[in-house]
Amino acid sequence: MIIMIIFLILTVLFIIGTVIYLNQKKKNINRDIKQKSNIEVKEKNKKKSKKQLSDILEVRIKDNIICLGNRYSNVIRLGNIDYNMLSDTEQESIENILIQTALAIDYPIQFFSTTEYIDTSKVVSLIKKNRTNNIEINEYKEYLIQYLSDLMENRTISVVKNYAIISYDGLYEDAIEELNRKSMSFKGNLLRAKIVCEILDEDELYNLIYRELNKNSTLTVSKLKEGGKNLYVGKKQKSKSKKH
Repeated sequence: MIIMIIFLILTVLFIIGTVIYLNQKKKNINRDIKQKSNIEVKEKNKKKSKKQLSDILEVRIKDNIICLGNRYSNVIRLGNIDYNMLSDTEQESIENILIQTALAIDYPIQFFSTTEYIDTSKVVSLIKKNRTNNIEINEYKEYLIQYLSDLMENRTISVVKNYAIISYDGLYEDAIEELNRKSMSFKGNLLRAKIVCEILDEDELYNLIYRELNKNSTLTVSKLKEGGKNLYVGKKQKSKSKKH
């Protein structure tokens, strides 16, 4: 009789313990699911809030190199020459140099043309740095700065800009040397044809990409440094920029 009572008590305790254990386990599982759900929501919100080139297009820009996967590229701004103003001999010489340059290209290269609004900010900055005590020169400087600023703000005036994109597939360490060699060779060949070229630096690359994705934006490199590396300008951002 005593043994039976002991077994009954143990059975009841076992059942109670099992119920408590299962309830506790259920709570832990629900808590883990809730935490996991919160983490996933935060990750999704974080991804939604990021609208940068590196997040969407997997594009990175380091120094003067655009990195896309294992492809690395230099972007070279091509200068212009007034071909029609040259003599027949000069035209023939330039044509021969360009043909030789084209035949020497044994690496991936793309040519890109776009229309850009006139940017006189660099010229204005240089004029401001050039100080003088001459009153007449200072008056002319003020007039010139105002004229160039108005010209830049006139969004109806645009120019055609041409670019060459030289690429290398491989490791980043090798890309630095290879791109520098190929870009300098390409620039040197075109310089023989009196075409001055310039490799875009980091700010200019961001500016070019941002400008192409935001044709109606008036943001400059200084704005890009303040967070303008986002993929596009939303309506709220545009309204804010207009207010400022």
